[in-house]
Amino acid sequence: GAQGWHRLIVRSSRRMASRRPPPEPPMWLKVSSYGFFAFLVASLVLLVLPGKWAAKLPRPARALRNRILGIWRRSRELTAEGPFYKLLVWGGKKLGKGYLASVPQAPSVKVKPHGSNEVEVTLNPRLHWNPFHEENYIISWCLAEEEKPVWRSREFNGGHDCEKVGGKLRTVVEGLPDNATLRLRAAAVNKRGQSAWSKAGEAETMARPSDGNGFTGPAGRAAGRKALYSWTQTPTEVHVKIPLGPVPKARDIRFKCPGPRLEVHLSEQAVGGPGKPTELLVGALFQKVRPDEIFWTIEEDDPIIGRHLQIQLVKAEPLQKWECLVEADGHPRVDTKYVRFWTAEDMTGLGGIGDLANLRR
Repeated sequence: GAQGWHRLIVRSSRRMASRRPPPEPPMWLKVSSYGFFAFLVASLVLLVLPGKWAAKLPRPARALRNRILGIWRRSRELTAEGPFYKLLVWGGKKLGKGYLASVPQAPSVKVKPHGSNEVEVTLNPRLHWNPFHEENYIISWCLAEEEKPVWRSREFNGGHDCEKVGGKLRTVVEGLPDNATLRLRAAAVNKRGQSAWSKAGEAETMARPSDGNGFTGPAGRAAGRKALYSWTQTPTEVHVKIPLGPVPKARDIRFKCPGPRLEVHLSEQAVGGPGKPTELLVGALFQKVRPDEIFWTIEEDDPIIGRHLQIQLVKAEPLQKWECLVEADGHPRVDTKYVRFWTAEDMTGLGGIGDLANLRR
């Protein structure tokens, strides 16, 4: 009964008293543990420290912070490449239906011509750390010359309509007016709303070539106010027409074309004296020509352009499709995918590869 319980308690007490306390860990283990804990806390503080405060830290501390950030980014990249992480993100996006995404922010935009009716747009998204974030993009355009811009918009899917190039996205906006200067901007959009618009970029679409596979461009001031030259091309030659008034004669033409550049002036007497503009057409050519095979003459009875200077240039490299005559701002470029040197009837008349090879001689 009670005596048995008393004996059991006494025995247990004696056993516990007879036990030795656990030995203390060695000093090196204590120091290592405390040091590791202190390093972990310091690393976390450095990671969450704002950038403007981190810039004021001593150089060794900044170097340590950058090193830790690099390790953290690399670990996150390796984790994101794993199948479990991808499955988790896919499931979160499917179940969340876009509502797990963060508020979108405006991307930066770069634009460049891609054809007569197309402009290539490169988007640099401002993405979030949120693995469930997803967004599409609205690209809007208007004519640069419009005083009150009328923006036309189209939504692009970030996964299907855009090509990933590094950390950027690239797409092509189609259905644009040809030979026009356009302004383009973009905004990110998802279930959380639409971001602000990016800063607009400008691009000039190419022109569709004329029936002679060329186009028109601004002539020099000596040709007259808002005068336009015209040019056409064949597989081997380029033909140029520059309007002339009734005064200039052949002796008034100052012609120079060493190969990569064309310079056509009028004499000071023909323009009415010194100090007045004499340029008919001056600029670098799109490609080189053969300087010893150039011919020019004054034509009188053209029904469209009237009296003009006719120039015949021979391409240094036959079969090249010229985008423009003069490489300079304001001189339109043509979309060379619409340049046709031969029709189906012409190709039928060619005897073989030898006839094409003769064009290069």
